[in-house]
Amino acid sequence: MAFAIACAAVLAVNAPIAHAANAPLPREVDAERAAAAGIRELTGQHIRLFTDLPLSPAVDELPAVFDAAIPLWAKYFELDERSVRGKFVGFLISDREKFAALGLLPEENRDFANGYNRNYEFWLVEQPSDYYRRHLLLHEGTHAFMQTQLGGAGAGWYMEGMAELLGTHRWQDGQLELGVMPASKEGVPMWGRVKIVRDAVKAGKPWPIEAVIEVDNRRQLDTEHYAWTWALASMLDGTPAFREEFRSLKGVVADPAFNDKFRAAYGPKWRLLNQQWAAFVAQLDYGYDFERMAIALQPAAKRGATEVSIAADRGWQATGWKLEAGKSYRVSAKGQFQIANDGEPWPCEPNGVTIEYHDGMPLGVLLGAIASAKPSEGDPSFARPLLIGSAAVIQPKSDGVLCLRVNDSPAKLGDNGGAVEVEIAPAD
Repeated sequence: MAFAIACAAVLAVNAPIAHAANAPLPREVDAERAAAAGIRELTGQHIRLFTDLPLSPAVDELPAVFDAAIPLWAKYFELDERSVRGKFVGFLISDREKFAALGLLPEENRDFANGYNRNYEFWLVEQPSDYYRRHLLLHEGTHAFMQTQLGGAGAGWYMEGMAELLGTHRWQDGQLELGVMPASKEGVPMWGRVKIVRDAVKAGKPWPIEAVIEVDNRRQLDTEHYAWTWALASMLDGTPAFREEFRSLKGVVADPAFNDKFRAAYGPKWRLLNQQWAAFVAQLDYGYDFERMAIALQPAAKRGATEVSIAADRGWQATGWKLEAGKSYRVSAKGQFQIANDGEPWPCEPNGVTIEYHDGMPLGVLLGAIASAKPSEGDPSFARPLLIGSAAVIQPKSDGVLCLRVNDSPAKLGDNGGAVEVEIAPAD
């Protein structure tokens, strides 16, 4: 879920939800001494950025990018932009020794890999793409903003997840958006978070939520950690059913029991949260539509045959049928719906269209999965959906709720329309 603002705009929002940390203000860097060592200063309203990189538009505009992020961070965390105190100091480094000679590296972590933050100061190692350089600036900038303006940044997974969420951006014509779900890998060179998650799922090794929230950023993390913390923060912030609880966590970022507060915030939603997580990581792709892909709930099924309507423009929809292990159920589907529109609508029926495939199955074919509290090896799941088409008999190995959807990319549901009418009944 992205949000945008023109660089010059001023926000008037709610009062701060947390007291700003009594963080020490950044050091006073001697710009003349730095210049003599080949380190130039780039200045913005909210930042002094020192770099040994040569003049280039992509580098020289970084203070403008950072300044554009300040009102967006303030809006997200429900602060008044006018209350943001202090000026941040950043160091963008090509030759680490130049900065070391002037005492401009963090003494407690001189060998950081790519980025490091300490209150108002942060350090960035030069990156191989303009996009990823900005991403790292915004990632470390998010850390600095949270620590100095909120009084903390939460547990390690939340701290890194927020920095990844608010570092994933779009910058065009002086306009900045944060919290962007990238539309394609070409638009975010060197980022790679989607691929990391997809590769883990393909290998049968997706991270459960409990593994993600155990991420400890007091030690060196790798890109896999950043990918999974981004994925969890993105799903929680992007899914309407979970957004309010997730955004409320900004009020407890200084609490040592942050993870306990996180679990308590979702309380009765915990099972749905884990089901949505399983569905999300199984189908994650560029352009993922969080709102349309949120699991939709059907009323609880009555005994005997029950009909449900499965919308073609939504992701997984829980039918209300709780299937019992070892029993057989007949699923029958009918109706015509729209599965795409390329100027002309594509009509489709539950068996799908074989002129195009998605994830190895016909586009538009009806799929099934069993959302179980205790997934059993071999049961159809969100990562291994069952092909149902116009008719199928299901015999689950574990109890669980039957979920259905038509097969389509999670980025392409917006041009679908209509529904499949499905009847579910015991086959015994």
